[in-house]
Formats: sequence, C-alpha cells, structure tokens
Amino acid sequence: MHQLDCPTWEYSHHPKREEILKKRTKDVLVALYEQTLDLLESAADSRSIHSYLFSLLTPREEVYFAGHYRGEDFRCLKHYEVIIKENPSVGFSASIVVGQMEVLAKEIREGIKLLDATHQIPDSEISPEDKLLNTVVFACKVFYIVLLIHPYANGNGHAARFILWAILGRYGYLPLQFPIHPRPNYPLYNEAIEAYSQGNRQVLEEYILRCIIGE
Repeated sequence: MHQLDCPTWEYSHHPKREEILKKRTKDVLVALYEQTLDLLESAADSRSIHSYLFSLLTPREEVYFAGHYRGEDFRCLKHYEVIIKENPSVGFSASIVVGQMEVLAKEIREGIKLLDATHQIPDSEISPEDKLLNTVVFACKVFYIVLLIHPYANGNGHAARFILWAILGRYGYLPLQFPIHPRPNYPLYNEAIEAYSQGNRQVLEEYILRCIIGE
C-alpha cells in the first residue's frame, strides 16, 4: 500500500478535467497526424505523453504522478498500488512495474522493427490486408499489456490508447472511432478488453479494424 499520507489520485475530480484533456488530447493527435512525434520511442516510453496530458490534473504536491510509473523513486509513487475490483489481475505490484515496462519497451522496439520490414515487402508478396492485420494484432497485444500492468497511478487507459494510436499511426492506420479521450464506446470497448483477457483476441482486433475502416 502507498503511504497513508499520500493521496489517491483521481483526475476525474478535477473541475477542469474535460477542458484540459480535450485541449491536450487534440494537441497530441495533431502531432500524431503530422508525425512530429517519434512514434516508435513515444510508444516504447509514453511517460512524456502522459505528463503532457495530465500534468495539470495531479494533486499539487504530487505533480510527479503525471509522467512517471508506479514504483519510481518518488515518495508517493514508490509503493503506489492499484486495485481493480472487477479484475484483480490488473495492476502489477509497484515493485516490478518499472522493470516490466522496460521489458515491454524492448518488445515494442523489436516488434516495430519487424513491422517496418514487413511493410517494405512488396504488396505482391504480402498483401496490404495482411500488413494491416499484422499491425493491428501487435498494437492490440501491446495495448492490453499496458492495461494489465497499469503502470501509472491514473490515466492508464489514455496512455494505452495513445500507444495503440502511435503504433498504428506509424503505418498510416489512424482509427476513426477510437478516441484517446474520452473513453471509446463504453460497452464495446470493455467487452473487447474483457474478451482479450479471457484469451479471445479476435474481438478486440476486429473492433480496432472496424475503428480504422470507420464502420
């Protein structure tokens, strides 16, 4: 448990949360569309994006809640645990979050390197449809792992959705119906994540494909 005098961070309690997140999410999306972000590195390490989105929404004395993982050496983050009653498997122990995110960052870099090579192969050898599907499969896997680790004190859904956007956007696959903020279509989104957690990856993958196509 985190220290008793450390607050639980709920950005949803901030009176200007919608105004701030709407503006800052728009800025991030513009950078994604214009590719002024390093999409590989910001997917591998989303802390700078998380900081930009949430730095005005943290408790006054714990500004480091934005842009840092649970378990990092800050007074109220080092032992910050999260508990998701609906799914106890979500939220790794703070003591291993940084290490797990380092492992994931390596997997993201390696996966994107492989996708880069795949996208350079002529369409006559690997169809555009297969290139899209391979990208979506990888992006969904990373998205789910981020949610499972729950590396931040809050804002994990935003971070995971940004990472998915960054991976897809590297190849021009920009979702039309999968916003970073607010949360996407609530029932479909939750159902797809729940199905993935049960080993049924197809529901989430097809959901993201529909979001890209615009169905």
